[in-house]
Amino acid sequence: MPSQSTLGTEEKAKIKSAISTDSNKIHTAALARIYFAYPQPTQWSYGGLQGALVFVYDKQKNVFCFQMVDLAGTRGVIWEHELYEGFEYNLDRNYFHSFAGDVSRIESCSLYSFVFD
Repeated sequence: MPSQSTLGTEEKAKIKSAISTDSNKIHTAALARIYFAYPQPTQWSYGGLQGALVFVYDKQKNVFCFQMVDLAGTRGVIWEHELYEGFEYNLDRNYFHSFAGDVSRIESCSLYSFVFD
């Protein structure tokens, strides 16, 4: 059975126009919202970011990363997180996935989560 996508043709076109396929390899994309456990590491807060969450390989930097593409407007990539060495991704519940931020970065929060539509 072929996989189904929740992204329409227009949304896929926005993703491809926001993320250059010359320097990036898009592996997958899905509708999602981003939550942060910051400043309280035990309490999730909606980050105000939603759109297409895209799993990308950056050919120039030789790294994998998550990028959030604005589908409601024209802002392009509105959030990015590079997958650092030792990165651990957790499936906490169906449609709710979390991971620790890169604690070596001062502006980084401790935990992030994705909630998928």
